[in-house]
Amino acid sequence: MKLRVPLSAALLLTLASPASAQDKPAPVARLDHVGIWVADQKKSLDFYHDMFGLKEIPAPFPPGGPRWMQLANGVELHIQPGRDAPVTQPRRVHMAIAVASLDPILAQLKARGQSWSDIAGNPGAIQNMRTDGIRQIFIQDPDGYWIEVNDALKKR
Repeated sequence: MKLRVPLSAALLLTLASPASAQDKPAPVARLDHVGIWVADQKKSLDFYHDMFGLKEIPAPFPPGGPRWMQLANGVELHIQPGRDAPVTQPRRVHMAIAVASLDPILAQLKARGQSWSDIAGNPGAIQNMRTDGIRQIFIQDPDGYWIEVNDALKKR
């Protein structure tokens, strides 16, 4: 036998019960991956490995498909082949990679003959405007995607 409770009584029971499932806050979302579409997959894999030390991880695709690299905290970089048009985006549309020190990155950029800028596009400038003391530069990967590189790991 089913007991039928009027809606108003059911509502009162829900409101009176301590910590119902509805009272629990939703979990905070976590960034899972960043996907980029590239013209030369090998060149991109080499760039992210050489510049930031990213390691390739298994991807559930047949050869010739997307390849994955591991960032920190379980976040992945998915490098998808097949781009045949230029990447056109402003610096303000970027991903950010935190490092412990900008010095090794700057040395590597100089050795490669690759330029960097601040957010305004001033060549060779290191941005020091953040109130928390973090320095940042902006570079482009082989396809032209903008990357902010900052030294936020020095504080962690």
